[in-house]
Amino acid sequence: MALPLSRDSRWLFIGDSITDAGRGQCPEAIGSGYVRDIRDWLRASVLGRAPQVLNEGISGSTVVDLRRRWKSDVIDHKPDLVSVKIGINDVWHGLDHVGGGTSIEKFREVYAEILERLREACPGVTIVLCEPTVIWPPAHAEGNKQLQPYVAAVREIGADFEVRGVVPLHTAFNKAGLERPDIEWAPDGVHPSSSGHMLIARCWLACLGLL
Repeated sequence: MALPLSRDSRWLFIGDSITDAGRGQCPEAIGSGYVRDIRDWLRASVLGRAPQVLNEGISGSTVVDLRRRWKSDVIDHKPDLVSVKIGINDVWHGLDHVGGGTSIEKFREVYAEILERLREACPGVTIVLCEPTVIWPPAHAEGNKQLQPYVAAVREIGADFEVRGVVPLHTAFNKAGLERPDIEWAPDGVHPSSSGHMLIARCWLACLGLL
């Protein structure tokens, strides 16, 4: 099925702070991260067919938080494409004892539930899932190891729901960190730099065959 590429189509991105990227302080409500990068690339490359791009990321969100706001922030927009990037806080909050995180069993259950709700409410919607990126030092030293089952779960859920693509961001960040450790991909170990956001955007566009 072709991507819903038209000026009338709505492409909605939802997730945590990495998706949010300061959208609350942005006059366009798009933020300064990968969602903006993707939107601007689409505008510059497909011109008259560039879709409307909506950012519904909220800092600190876990998959359980997405479930609470799924109708108002996703379904009510009647999107043609939905991109989900979640999982970092489900692990990180448990490691840092902020809110206990989300067990892998709960993560799988809730993630599958919200995708099922989306399919039922918006038949024909294109779904894109993004692997959680990374939890590197100076964040918790065990973070990336603890994140592995959640990365695998996103891949498996993507296969179960036969989504349009699962963007291999965890793989991309680990590879980038090994090949170019001199570049600050995620200075605090979690939140991407501008280079990190561009890496996300490039991987996302490539996964959908747009590069």
